[in-house]
Order: sequence, then C-alpha cells, then structure tokens
Amino acid sequence: MHQASGMVAAQLGIGVEDALLVLRGRAYSTNRTVAQVAEDVVARRLRFDI
Repeated sequence: MHQASGMVAAQLGIGVEDALLVLRGRAYSTNRTVAQVAEDVVARRLRFDI
C-alpha cells in the first residue's frame, strides 16, 4: 500500500497522506478493499492523473 500511495502522490502532485485518502476514497466508492485498489495502482491498471 505504501508504494501505491507514493505512486498516486507522484501522479497527482500531492502528499502521501492525501494520496492514501484518494486510495481509500476509490476503494469505498467502488466497493473494493484499499489493498485491491493499491494492487491495481502498482500493476499500472489504475492511474489517477488521466
């Protein structure tokens, strides 16, 4: 999850703490776990800068 937070932070130009909130929000809104969303980010199946 830490790697995914760092990737989201870099994509959006925000802090790591805020990036974790983005991951949590996506997980909640899609009825998935944060780990599942983080896995998609690390595997580059999900990006937040598009």
